[in-house]
Amino acid sequence: MRENRMSRHILVTGAGGMLGSRLLAMLGTVNPGNTEDLEVTDNDNAGNLVTGWSYRRPLPGLQRIEATSRAQVDRYFAEHLPQVCVHCVAAPDVQACERDPRMAHLLNAASTENVAQACARHGTKLVYLSTEYVFDGSSRDGYREDDAPNPLQTYGETKLLGERYAAQVPGALTVRLPVLYGDPVPGRTPTWLEAMLEALEQGRPVDLDDHYERRPTWSHDVAAVLARVIADDLTGVLHVAAQEGVTKYVWGRAVAEAAGLPSALLRPSRPSPGATGGARRPERPWLRTDRLESLGLRPPAGIHRRAADYLRSTSTSTSTSGSTPGQASVGR
Repeated sequence: MRENRMSRHILVTGAGGMLGSRLLAMLGTVNPGNTEDLEVTDNDNAGNLVTGWSYRRPLPGLQRIEATSRAQVDRYFAEHLPQVCVHCVAAPDVQACERDPRMAHLLNAASTENVAQACARHGTKLVYLSTEYVFDGSSRDGYREDDAPNPLQTYGETKLLGERYAAQVPGALTVRLPVLYGDPVPGRTPTWLEAMLEALEQGRPVDLDDHYERRPTWSHDVAAVLARVIADDLTGVLHVAAQEGVTKYVWGRAVAEAAGLPSALLRPSRPSPGATGGARRPERPWLRTDRLESLGLRPPAGIHRRAADYLRSTSTSTSTSGSTPGQASVGR
């Protein structure tokens, strides 16, 4: 049995995004929800003071702080003295990062440098969220935390630079994540999953990649693991990812079938031979979860087990917000 923990002031940057908003809610709740697969106890984070930043999505209770502004970051930390900072600010669109490397560097690297320096100055615990794209995907057995990164594109390069800034903070934790899916974010462009479901409802066919295999992971499960490791004050590097590998086509079929929609309208596609342009994508950037399991935590469930949960959550979020669904990613 783990001893009770004192409540802490936890800051979540990028709290207007899909993962940040879920984490913001979970870190301050007594019951983190459907986490039985993860063995997360109900009182890990009860009583915390949880605050959030959201620059692009102003919401009641969130501070409008630009994480790429060192002055704004320093001022906030000096005035509020958070004890833990979970840095969710990111530019997660891989192709957009390739088109605009300056934007990618600002959001993925410079914002992390600013936050990391403020954390080091004020003795704040830093939890930095990184990505499987720091690896080149050439391994057939997946990647452990101590394997050497080798990013293939601007997105992975800038996230790896963020890792290096985070590592300079004493006691920091870097959590690498795979592609995520989760609740809609009002005001954001619909995700491919949301667009797919709308097309199937209208009887339109959808082409989905059946080449690149990913391990998509539900944002609710990631938030539950983060709540646990924050409570346990874990340090170093940790991989959190479902271990079920699927292509986007298989992923889409699982969600469509769970929704009772005609999966026969989904058509598998593969990259054209010799196709060039855009960001290079790693073939198999699979994150192994040996360390997570050594802590007594099971890896998050795969899409076939979580498709129905995802759909229920998405339906609830959409009906509650009354807004257009949004981009499933860590956000700014």
